[in-house]
Amino acid sequence: MRNLLTSAFAILAITLSGCQSTCCDGASPQDIVDATRAANAGCKRLTLHCVQADSSAKVCASTDSARIGTDSDPEDLRAMQSGEVVVIEEGTAIDVTVPILQTDGKWTTVCGVTMERGSMNREQTIQKAKAVAMAVKTGLGDCCPDGSCCSK
Repeated sequence: MRNLLTSAFAILAITLSGCQSTCCDGASPQDIVDATRAANAGCKRLTLHCVQADSSAKVCASTDSARIGTDSDPEDLRAMQSGEVVVIEEGTAIDVTVPILQTDGKWTTVCGVTMERGSMNREQTIQKAKAVAMAVKTGLGDCCPDGSCCSK
């Protein structure tokens, strides 16, 4: 229940801080990623991957600034191509990649969420990561419908 309340609060906070009349008015994808991570204890890393005009995928926004503009990792590409959530164990953390935006039936944006397990079991950690990704999606609103988040 506590995780559900935390997720609901995060979504509300992102919605209120990242949106005015339509989302992304004044809030860049990087702002949304930073605010979402700050609102979610246990989130180690948060990364947004978007399809480019040349069909490649790049990191559009990340709490790890060195990643911005780099090519997406294989697990991120796999989530984008399949539309399925991809989960990778990283020691005491779990990296969960969640497809969040589609254009013409193709996934154009995925959100990579690395969560520390803390007192949560594996499934709870995955569910929390999915909620964090949905908070990013809510914050983005309609500003990246074609995967153009990198141009913001």
